[in-house]
Amino acid sequence: MGRRMWGVVKTLLPPASYPPFSNMDTSKYKALYLQEAGEHVAGIEQGLLALEKNLADSATVDALFRHYHSIKGMSASMGYVPIQKLAHAQEDLLDNIRSKKLSPAPGITNTLFECLDAMKGLIRKVEEDSPLGDDVAPFAAKIKAVMEAASSAPEGGASTLPPQAKEAAVAQPSAPAGIASTADLKLSHVMKVEGRVFDELLSCVGDLVMALSSFKTLTQMSRSVEFKDGIHTLGKAIAALHGNILSARMLPISDLTEGLPRVIRDISQRSGKEVSLKIEGAELKLDRAILEGLGSPLVHIIRNAVDHGIESMAEREKAGKPREGTIIIKAYRRRERVIIEVSDDGKGINVEKIKKKAIAAGIAEGKVSSMTDKEAWMLVCLPGVTSADTVTDTSGRGVGMDVVKGVIDGLGGFLEIESAPGAGTRIILELPLTTAIIKTLLVAVKDEIFLLPLARIERVIEVSCDSISSGVYKYGDADVPVVPLGAALGMSEGPDRDKYTLIIVETKNMSSRAPRLNHSGTSLSGEGTESPEASGRTALRVDAFGDEIDAYVKPLLPPIAKLWGVSGITVMGDGRAVFLVDVGQITSNAVK
Repeated sequence: MGRRMWGVVKTLLPPASYPPFSNMDTSKYKALYLQEAGEHVAGIEQGLLALEKNLADSATVDALFRHYHSIKGMSASMGYVPIQKLAHAQEDLLDNIRSKKLSPAPGITNTLFECLDAMKGLIRKVEEDSPLGDDVAPFAAKIKAVMEAASSAPEGGASTLPPQAKEAAVAQPSAPAGIASTADLKLSHVMKVEGRVFDELLSCVGDLVMALSSFKTLTQMSRSVEFKDGIHTLGKAIAALHGNILSARMLPISDLTEGLPRVIRDISQRSGKEVSLKIEGAELKLDRAILEGLGSPLVHIIRNAVDHGIESMAEREKAGKPREGTIIIKAYRRRERVIIEVSDDGKGINVEKIKKKAIAAGIAEGKVSSMTDKEAWMLVCLPGVTSADTVTDTSGRGVGMDVVKGVIDGLGGFLEIESAPGAGTRIILELPLTTAIIKTLLVAVKDEIFLLPLARIERVIEVSCDSISSGVYKYGDADVPVVPLGAALGMSEGPDRDKYTLIIVETKNMSSRAPRLNHSGTSLSGEGTESPEASGRTALRVDAFGDEIDAYVKPLLPPIAKLWGVSGITVMGDGRAVFLVDVGQITSNAVK
């Protein structure tokens, strides 16, 4: 049993009073069981991946044995008999390897992976309060067959340890009877809190931000210095509270990527390919809500890369490439955004093939034929369009990248694709560090006000009407396209003005630089690292700009959920509802 869990049980229940499982209320320990079981399962998965690469690694075998032993004990204490039996069978297999009764063989890890998946399924049933059943016999039989096939006992047989000796072999050193260790009495400085609690706290902070906005409106009518000072102090306290809650919600990307080696391993085995995975910048942190939303898209991109990007070993050798394909996940920061790149060194996207499939899917031939390569790459994000030659059980049906793009858009991010024939493909995901309360700039168009995300703004400039009459603005050495925000949002144009305000914003002008698809470049990882890449710019033309505002932005709901050009809504202190502009959509037509 896990030490923490056993410590709880033995504290609450003296040894002489342990009730039978049928009478023991284990519900209060369920959350702790699931937490510890999840940690052990993750350890087993990593251990099996390591063992598969080095079957003679005795340290890994020992670590795996301890994980199985812990799950067995925990499950027994909770009355989860099927999990206990399955863990026990795998523990026996590892024990035989440890004691040299079995010689490690490649088939052993495959069997252990199958049993691990079954055990994970049973643990999910515990979480869902579903009946566990008792159908673990087939897996126990598989383990028995592997043990018989791989047995290396000397002629005449090797002695078998009695159960008591097995238990003693894994027993941890403990203090003498009757003497408690002071280490057992210390509380950890780390508390595990449900994500829901942070979500509720953040929602409360959002309400405070809106209330503060109302009070700030009142300060404009008040002459009381004390009232204004109080509002200022309250604002600082709310900002500090918000920052602390966001910090607590931030999780390293490694929490998401640690399961990907198993995904790569399974798909590679099924497809008969050799693929390695490299991860850079996994220590970078993202808001938990964004990290959770990123899971499925990332797995789908990886599956596509293995199934349809990486060539077979024979094809790679013929092309002069290493037999083993490579997928690299690279994460780095650019200002207040996180960039996650997933690149492979496969065959790249066949533009002509994609165009033909797009036409077959109903897109006008004239429109498709005039597309640049950059525009054609993005066709794979349309429903029914796929770059795959064949369909597998996980990808190639044309119902994936459109969903991936939709999820990334919903997280307030962007998806870009770069590819080069024979060199590979790179998927670029740009995401905000966090959601909910964001820093914005208030802008006005005619009688309407809007919010722009401050992280996308590079500069605010006041210009004369004549300087932008051609539709472009000379910004440094570059000609920047000018987009009237009102017209882009479908508002009627007002009378010409002598002066306008230009908001210079970053846009995703990926076509302006060559694809970086080689895998020997400099790492761009680290939380404080800025990408050296230059991005495109667009000038949004507005009538005026106002204050910087911390806005509690909520997602759009039906019937305005699909409203073009805006990505969220907030309520100002005076009660007005204000839209957050989707800079990516507004500027997309201006970027060529």
